[in-house]
Amino acid sequence: LIIAAMAILKPIALQRTLNEVNTGGVYAVILLNQSGSPIAQSILNNESPTASIAAHIWKMISKSGDSFKAGEIDNFVIECDEGKVIVGSVLDYVLCIYAKEHVQSGLLFTKFDVLRDYLRGPLSKVSS
Repeated sequence: LIIAAMAILKPIALQRTLNEVNTGGVYAVILLNQSGSPIAQSILNNESPTASIAAHIWKMISKSGDSFKAGEIDNFVIECDEGKVIVGSVLDYVLCIYAKEHVQSGLLFTKFDVLRDYLRGPLSKVSS
């Protein structure tokens, strides 16, 4: 499925799109399947985000939370000592955007919303 997804998603165009998000303190964007395997990623030099952990957290919360089942929450921000990550769904996929601690959460939500809306079209062709 990953190979089929990449063929349909046009890897070069997808990579360029993810690269565009890495500005203003954002240092990584990772698109994962529900099991935590990366579909595509853009990571700036010397950074090492933990994407599989974010995907696992998303899976656990989305399975158990009433707000998720009702469709009231579609992403969340985790704030850590060294930065922030916004995690949410794009159809059957998990999108993670990592940023330095000084980046405003509002900017992360905006970048997430714009990227999610853009990716919905191509990902709808490969979602189950």
